[in-house]
Amino acid sequence: MRSVTTEIEIPAPPEDVWEVLLDFSRYGEWNPFIREAGGRAERGGTLTLRMHPTKGRPVTFRPKVLVAEVETELRWRGKLLMPGLFDGEHHFLLTDLGTPEDPATRLVHGETFRGVLVPVLGMVIRRAEHDFRLLNEALAERAAARYTERVGRAVPTVGDGAPGPVGPIGTRLPSEPAPEETDTPGEPTAGGDGEPRRAD
Repeated sequence: MRSVTTEIEIPAPPEDVWEVLLDFSRYGEWNPFIREAGGRAERGGTLTLRMHPTKGRPVTFRPKVLVAEVETELRWRGKLLMPGLFDGEHHFLLTDLGTPEDPATRLVHGETFRGVLVPVLGMVIRRAEHDFRLLNEALAERAAARYTERVGRAVPTVGDGAPGPVGPIGTRLPSEPAPEETDTPGEPTAGGDGEPRRAD
């Protein structure tokens, strides 16, 4: 078993973070990692996720939703080809840290990997952390902008006061250097269900 956990504090209430997270039709506008998404965000539902790892080819997975607790937790489980090979349980946990005057949400975003292929897919797992952090920063910017528009006032910048960290979809944060390893074409990325598909 291997786990990846990332965390960020977002200057917006859980309501706005949750709305952005579940607005699958607009993932292509802001999400550098999961650029296409669809399905039912409810317990037992199936999602379709098109992932674009920084290193590797785009792949499509179809995980099952385990938890969809409003403004609190979204969790899904997927598998590669068949159970027991390379299974991933992906989660987004939201905690309200703020007040109505000073909103803040802690986002914990990660995945636990199980299966016989975990030891040989260590590179995929290590790269996943980088892609999760890119998603976190982009989600924070999007949720803060949504909150600002909704209430009509500015909120603090994301992180430590630095300008917004996400440029065009697929670009890296200056603080997140690219992994040095070379890519293996067609290798699976972390986080889903179904056979990897190469981009057209």
